[in-house]
Amino acid sequence: MITHKVRWGIAGLGKVAHRFAADLTQHIENGELYAVAARDKHQADMFADKYGCKIAYGSYQELAKNPNIDVVYVATIHPFHKSMVELFLKHRKHVLVEKPAFTNMGDWNKMSLLAEKNDLLLVEAMKFVAFPAYQALRKFIKNNNVKIDFVEAAFGNRIEFDNKQNIFNPNLCGGATLDVGVYALWLYVDLCRLTNATVVKPSVKISKDNDESEVDENVEFIFDGEIKGKMSASITRNLKREAIIKGPDVEIVIHDKWWNPKNIDISFQGKHQQITTLERGGGFEYEIEHISSLILDQKYKSDIMCSEISRQVISIMETSLVKNGEN
Repeated sequence: MITHKVRWGIAGLGKVAHRFAADLTQHIENGELYAVAARDKHQADMFADKYGCKIAYGSYQELAKNPNIDVVYVATIHPFHKSMVELFLKHRKHVLVEKPAFTNMGDWNKMSLLAEKNDLLLVEAMKFVAFPAYQALRKFIKNNNVKIDFVEAAFGNRIEFDNKQNIFNPNLCGGATLDVGVYALWLYVDLCRLTNATVVKPSVKISKDNDESEVDENVEFIFDGEIKGKMSASITRNLKREAIIKGPDVEIVIHDKWWNPKNIDISFQGKHQQITTLERGGGFEYEIEHISSLILDQKYKSDIMCSEISRQVISIMETSLVKNGEN
């Protein structure tokens, strides 16, 4: 029986924060929603009331100053992540920051150093790696010394063009790379790390479906290293939702929305098996549970939502956007 629960704060109360709060309040035993904050006090009050939270703030500074909060989930749009993360780390809060954690390596390096100096967690919220099915897949690959030589994955949903939306706004770091490309890149780099393969610089192809658009609407990263990879992302096209992982004697398919991995088929050396995760919550519960456990165990690094992968992925994204004149 859990006698102490990690006390969570949420900063930024948009759509993703609602999904996070629902999982936190309905499916987590080792954590609780303690306080929420937005720039609009009325919005914070409504959010808190919906999820049974007693404390709502109309400023992020008030949230940071609350001494009872253990960890803050930063769910603002990504251009504001750096200032938010810095605020909470300086007030000695652990931080789980929504993907992409930062838009450039400089911010990542500074905030990582600040977290390390203060013995605090700073973790990018890449939820799919915390799913039990994906963790079981990683274990299978590791235990069987599975050789991987190709990975293909995409994340793309068709959104009607509207330059007033954040996702199409270059000043708010909109575009496919930062919004959804981060997922596929994380998968590729994580599998490289798992199998001790070197991550090489990819070739990058960027295109647009709307002439007036000022952001990267479609992007394709092609890796030609020990593990070849085709990682795609789009904010204007519906892309295939399965991830394919291949090797000389293996073929793995992560079905449905691969970024919420629940059903995985493995054909290895002529034998077939399936990994299945039963439905539980909305998908955020696994990362919440993981971070809460780390805090309770006084651990300041995650071995599955690894900081080195965040660093590599941010570097790939920043380099590709700068090279292609998108940043």
